[in-house]
Amino acid sequence: MSSIRNAVQHVRFGYNDNELNSTLLRNYLDGVTFVANLLPSDKDKFSIYKNAVEVLYETLCDPQVSQQWRHSCLEHLYKPLLKAERYACNESDRIALARIKIDMNTREPVDL
Repeated sequence: MSSIRNAVQHVRFGYNDNELNSTLLRNYLDGVTFVANLLPSDKDKFSIYKNAVEVLYETLCDPQVSQQWRHSCLEHLYKPLLKAERYACNESDRIALARIKIDMNTREPVDL
């Protein structure tokens, strides 16, 4: 679990090296999926994927992060978002995802 926490920190800020960034993002999302698959309940899986969505969304909205890295995060955001939707167990889970989507659609564009 600590490697996922470290990956979250790296995803939030990215690197200057493009190749390293794409590998980092793929590894982070693979790690999220691996951890989610170890968990027994759909509620826990939902939480893991929702957290990944929030991390990627925060990153792409951060003007201090390089534009290229924000593009990469935007391109991969759909992966944990679709999985979170799949594991949404109740109305409050669906509302939480709907709020994120609404925020994504109504937020001012960040120089992507």
